[in-house]
Amino acid sequence: MDSQHPDVLIIGAGVAGLAAAADLSRAGVRVRVIEARDRIGGRIFTAHPPDLDIAMELGAEFVHGRSPDTFDLIESNQLLAARISGQPWCSNRAGIARCNFWERIEKVLDSMQKASPSQSFQQFLDSLHDPEITAEDKRAACKYVRGFHAAHPHEISVESLLEGIKAEESIDGDSQFRLPQGYDRIVSALKQKCVPAHANFDLNTEVQSIAWRSGFVQLSANVAGRQISYSAPRLLITLPLGLLKNTEIPKSVRLNPPLDCKADAFSKLRVGDVIRVSILFRTRFWAEMKAEGRTLSNMTFLFSEDEVFPTWWTVHPLEAPVLTAWAPADAAERLSHLHDHEICEQAIQAAARVLHRPLEFCREQMVTAYTHNWQADPYSLGAYSYVAEGGNEVQRELAAPLAQTLFFAGEATNFAGHSGTVHGAIASGYRAAAEILKSM
Repeated sequence: MDSQHPDVLIIGAGVAGLAAAADLSRAGVRVRVIEARDRIGGRIFTAHPPDLDIAMELGAEFVHGRSPDTFDLIESNQLLAARISGQPWCSNRAGIARCNFWERIEKVLDSMQKASPSQSFQQFLDSLHDPEITAEDKRAACKYVRGFHAAHPHEISVESLLEGIKAEESIDGDSQFRLPQGYDRIVSALKQKCVPAHANFDLNTEVQSIAWRSGFVQLSANVAGRQISYSAPRLLITLPLGLLKNTEIPKSVRLNPPLDCKADAFSKLRVGDVIRVSILFRTRFWAEMKAEGRTLSNMTFLFSEDEVFPTWWTVHPLEAPVLTAWAPADAAERLSHLHDHEICEQAIQAAARVLHRPLEFCREQMVTAYTHNWQADPYSLGAYSYVAEGGNEVQRELAAPLAQTLFFAGEATNFAGHSGTVHGAIASGYRAAAEILKSM
């Protein structure tokens, strides 16, 4: 049985684990990063079609705001960050028209400042009696919560939404960017920050169990049917929340002793479901379509009442013939039981509905479609986290080290209002590295 004895073991080579490995290895700490997948990056998963000038994202796509945790990497590696600009449109049964979707949402969210922090978002809406806020405004706000936060309105905490809004304001959260070269460039940039002499990476390595006591951790892992043991004085766990919460599934990691002290945090944190399909077409045919006397050439988002894929977006101001379909929480739960080709078929049918074009035309225009079912992914079991009603401080509880031996990072442990984001995950890795260095 092989054995590895670094100063720190890290489970997970997503951006949280990579950020921690970078800081620790640069401080002279020997780290070994163990990853079950055959790649690094976690829920950043980028495809590079040979005949397309931009990358296709199967996971994270948007850079939210100007967080130093992402923009320092973007600028130091001379990456292109294309700011999203253009016109949102709405599709209804009558056709496509301009809409004030974001204005409706902001009106509701602004009134949330007066809500009780202990409420769920749905409880807040039910208690909201403002003559200036209509039922349609409330429906738009629910769509936003289901889509942007991958959350159920009756579960997500008002306080967490308020904290998220405050955190976004601190980083110019209204500005959104995408990385045409691919989000995996951020992953590569973090890996390059690791000092090779002090950082090792083991891919295709499934950790099955963790035995630990104060000052000592031993892992048992499977590599192509062969058992390998690792030991170290400290362990950083960056597993997605879905894996930490579900300890009875085949790919779960068993801890001995278990994380009973984190049970309250697990009970009040939820894993959001999302399905996205990016469709590559032969042409940007929507750019020639007209609504209210204008072309849709500068369309950014297209919002609709579609029950399967209500939200769509382009890559404008880039001109690639790509549309992305987004299924929020409840729709994603239904879709996640389908095979990928069935999900893509649902997407092209929805495209015909929301664009008001014949289905056969959309099929003829489609070159290929890209999707990844994060709910069915055994190393993810969901998209990203959110805080349920009554979950004050649970992210901080989840992040808290145990016996200066077990440490925790990942977007679900970000207690600064940036959970569910790439920059939040990176920041949690840096935070955990600082905690580990302090413990040493």
